[in-house]
Amino acid sequence: MLLSLACAGAVVACSDAGGVDPDAIPGPELIAVRMALDSAFVHDTALDPAFTGDSGLYALMSALVFPFMDRATRIPAGSDTTRVVGIEFDIDATQGGSHVTSNLTAILAWKGYQAATNTMDTVFFLLGSGRAPVMDSLWSRFTLDTAGTGTGFVIHQATDSTVTTWLSRGGHLHTTSSAYGTARGTATFNVARGTLNGDLTITAKLVPDSTTTVTSALDFGSGARAVKVQIRGTLP
Repeated sequence: MLLSLACAGAVVACSDAGGVDPDAIPGPELIAVRMALDSAFVHDTALDPAFTGDSGLYALMSALVFPFMDRATRIPAGSDTTRVVGIEFDIDATQGGSHVTSNLTAILAWKGYQAATNTMDTVFFLLGSGRAPVMDSLWSRFTLDTAGTGTGFVIHQATDSTVTTWLSRGGHLHTTSSAYGTARGTATFNVARGTLNGDLTITAKLVPDSTTTVTSALDFGSGARAVKVQIRGTLP
């Protein structure tokens, strides 16, 4: 509720009218990423309900971030290219007499866009506690209020849009620094664009039966495109 109220009416205020950028994300590709994430999280019943569902943290985060996430860094690896974007949340606000303070980091990466079917072969989504610098170990439980712990997911979307999800059992999310330009928006809700530096590794098992394991690593130490969402003040 806190995030959705802060976001209301702020999308137009934070819109960006920048020119052509080599890191710009094509519209259909971004839609494919979001469809894969929505399929994995919005209607899932096997994962933590605090994160999934129509009112879970993922749904609120996606409503806040996707309108402003139009750039992603390209990281080549052999014949593949992974695109990655960092997201940092800085929340210090009051609602209904309750003071809410929250800092968290998310890394969203993807590869294998299929234009013919508008699907994304692989999506990585990692969450960590705090903002840069972050040194979190990944595990299977969603506990972002515990420093040093994070959670990660690997999502595969077949060309028929069927989604398979793996949940982290090991690995890490490290961020070393972040830097942002001038924030745009309102005193209550604003968004800044910049860069986030770090790296990640993930070992994940299939949901729900752990029958298969996937591993991956990504180094964005030279800087990945990022957005920072800040929420302040007293909310209705």
